[in-house]
Amino acid sequence: MLFLLLISTIAFSGCKFIGGKSVKSERDSLRAYAYTLEQKMAAQEQEHQASLDQLKRESQVMIDSIISIYENKAAPGAGNFGSAASGNYYVIVGAFKTPAYASNWSSRVADMGYQTEIVKVSYWNLVSAGSSTNLRSALNELSAIRSDVTSNAWVLVSR
Repeated sequence: MLFLLLISTIAFSGCKFIGGKSVKSERDSLRAYAYTLEQKMAAQEQEHQASLDQLKRESQVMIDSIISIYENKAAPGAGNFGSAASGNYYVIVGAFKTPAYASNWSSRVADMGYQTEIVKVSYWNLVSAGSSTNLRSALNELSAIRSDVTSNAWVLVSR
């Protein structure tokens, strides 16, 4: 009887030891799997960021080439711009057929602190809140004017 008790004690005490090893190895394998997933996600994020950076560079090249085309080429027969100086870029904040309305809006925009000018194009009286000889600086002015004066502001390219 003592012999059976001794064997059962040894046999059943070993189960806890084996069971503990089994749980520990599962936990380690889960940690390794999680680490592998984190590494894959980090690699994918780096690839995604690299492709976004490449797309941003390509877009900027396209924008620069479009600006260069507009700055360096004069379009023949582009229309009658009346008082608009050739080669200028005007940030337009209003277009009116009636000169009195254009003058009124021009004075209101001038009260906001902008250097206004009324540019005649055909039968339109365009109120400009800024002008430039460089398209890039006109576009920079455009964003500020859109937030301060009107979201419908646009750039007139005078040829």
